[in-house]
Amino acid sequence: MTTPSAWNEDLRALRHAAEQRDWNGCRAASERLLLRLSPRRALGLSRDYLLRRLFVFEKHQPQVHWPREFIEATDGDSSHAKTSWPEAEDDFAGPGANNFTSAVEALWKAGRLLGDAQPCARELVNALAGAIMAEGTESWGSRHPEEWSLWYQLTLSGENDPRASTHQLQMARDPDVLRLERIAWLEVADRLEEALHEG
Repeated sequence: MTTPSAWNEDLRALRHAAEQRDWNGCRAASERLLLRLSPRRALGLSRDYLLRRLFVFEKHQPQVHWPREFIEATDGDSSHAKTSWPEAEDDFAGPGANNFTSAVEALWKAGRLLGDAQPCARELVNALAGAIMAEGTESWGSRHPEEWSLWYQLTLSGENDPRASTHQLQMARDPDVLRLERIAWLEVADRLEEALHEG
């Protein structure tokens, strides 16, 4: 087990990056911290984090249950593991939904990489970041449904319409989105610190 002094610097770096909205810094510090846990412990922490944000997906797709099933089955027990990804159901119009399913897919991949710590941690960071992005996107899209619908259609069509960039920028600069992202990354830091203290 590593000592607190060995990981306190990474916790400080993660919290500082969260305050600065430095996603690359958040991701890098989170990966280093996840690598200080056993892969199974890191997987469990990330799994619980996604479960707490499942409402982001289910709020807009209440009849779609497979994301919950995939998260719950990703417990490090290969007898529970889902063997294939449901490619036919990978696009949803609800705000934040596709970010969230990407997070679930990253968690699922991490569960299949428990024997290889670095790639497993990288996928877990993708899962955490995707869930955080989903929460912010859901918040903005729910408060601006017409703008969200237009942005989604323009993005789906692949058209080079400047309105898509305008909406993307509005979303990225929205004070509530910024607040949610900050809180979410700080929660990651808190959860990692708790797990590291537990050993």
